[in-house]
Amino acid sequence: MTNISVAMAVFNGSRYIREQIESILIQLGVDDELVISYDESEDDTYEIISTLSSVDSRIKIFKNPGSGIVKNFENAIRLSKGEYIFLADQDDVWLDNKIKIVIEEFKRTNSDAIAHDYKLVNENLDPLNQKDKSGFELRGKSAGVLNNIIRLSYIGCCLAFKSKMVPHILPIPTEKRSHDWWIGTVTGLIGKFSKLDEKLIYHRIHMNNATPKRRPPLTYQVRVRAIILFHAICRYLGAKVSR
Repeated sequence: MTNISVAMAVFNGSRYIREQIESILIQLGVDDELVISYDESEDDTYEIISTLSSVDSRIKIFKNPGSGIVKNFENAIRLSKGEYIFLADQDDVWLDNKIKIVIEEFKRTNSDAIAHDYKLVNENLDPLNQKDKSGFELRGKSAGVLNNIIRLSYIGCCLAFKSKMVPHILPIPTEKRSHDWWIGTVTGLIGKFSKLDEKLIYHRIHMNNATPKRRPPLTYQVRVRAIILFHAICRYLGAKVSR
């Protein structure tokens, strides 16, 4: 069985995707995999990932049967075969020891899901703020379902979880965004969720990020919270019944 799967969603990512994939592959073992789900792109993203997969069989490429970032990640997660599943954005860079540190933390804490910290950088990988504040410092780092509902504490590119959580995660009830909000909430409610203070990726902020540049309207924020909380409680009750 594949031990580690990295689930990546891609769309119009040609500018940075090669650097990101290379930073991931160097950490994977021979039996691990990088599962890429792609939306039809307007640039040469597909040509880049196809070329890389032709020389490295650990890269497995699948077309997104739906559309949009949530369905793209859902497809990648569904097709992942590893015991541990890491989410990856197409434009970040992983630090060399990320996978090793996270796996050690899984074993040390016996957690079902883990979120780690990250370094915020610009498109050239330079720190985005003078004090070099981390993601946890800017978003808040308190673990727990309630904290995550009040304010999204963890972003998807810093999440990893055990494959046994996949039946609770899928399908993802939110349609447009917030797959990370959903995964952090449902894994925290059903399993053991831990945070890791180490900064293990360069999270690149640029003009074409999928992450919104401004906070969405209040009505949208309330609606998304309600959807996530409702479905998380339903999955939690379903998990209790099946035990």
